[in-house]
Amino acid sequence: MAKQKKKKFTKQQKKQIELGIILFVLLLSFLLWNTFLIYPIKLFVVLTHEMSHGLFAILSGGKLDSILLTSSLGGESRTIGGSKFVIASAGYLGSLTFGALLFISGYKEKMRKVFSIVLAILLILFAANYLEGGFGRISAVFFALFFILFPIYLPEIANAYFYKILGLISMAYVAIDIKEDILTNVYRPSDAQLIAAITSVSATIWGLLWLSISMATIILLIRWGYKR
Repeated sequence: MAKQKKKKFTKQQKKQIELGIILFVLLLSFLLWNTFLIYPIKLFVVLTHEMSHGLFAILSGGKLDSILLTSSLGGESRTIGGSKFVIASAGYLGSLTFGALLFISGYKEKMRKVFSIVLAILLILFAANYLEGGFGRISAVFFALFFILFPIYLPEIANAYFYKILGLISMAYVAIDIKEDILTNVYRPSDAQLIAAITSVSATIWGLLWLSISMATIILLIRWGYKR
């Protein structure tokens, strides 16, 4: 009896399967949004949000005094000097950038290794110099170890998928956070409220702008990843 040939997927089918897996996991994450499984990703996004404030305080000529991170997913960066507009804008856009780089690095092995090392070093430096309290420091060190060890010990395909999914969920959380911070409750203290005070442009306008950038980034990167 002739051996039955194994069915081989075409390149197009493989792309469709990968896109289906990524979108399914993203949908699943929404269903589990308020569970302990998604909590670490939210915590990571809050941490990169506050780190972005600090980094751009330094880059704009000021300095970062300290960062407070709480278990209830709250965060506060205490900065001195620098451009208030740039610093306030950096939170959402910075954490969105971290998520985008994670997603892109899921498709590029060399970039993933380099980005993981850079991110781990940043996290350790912030833990040692700026994060207040045990919770913030332990969280930063935990994520640093995560980005050091995962690329080494996980199989290549698992690493690639994990970074894509982690990046996508991180970007989604940024968009949801903007919506909850600004569009759901206009009078809730937020980065947009601070920029509104500086520019005399409504916080809602800033929120809509950042939300549009977030959604456009997610859509463009999903399309880019599909073509890859």
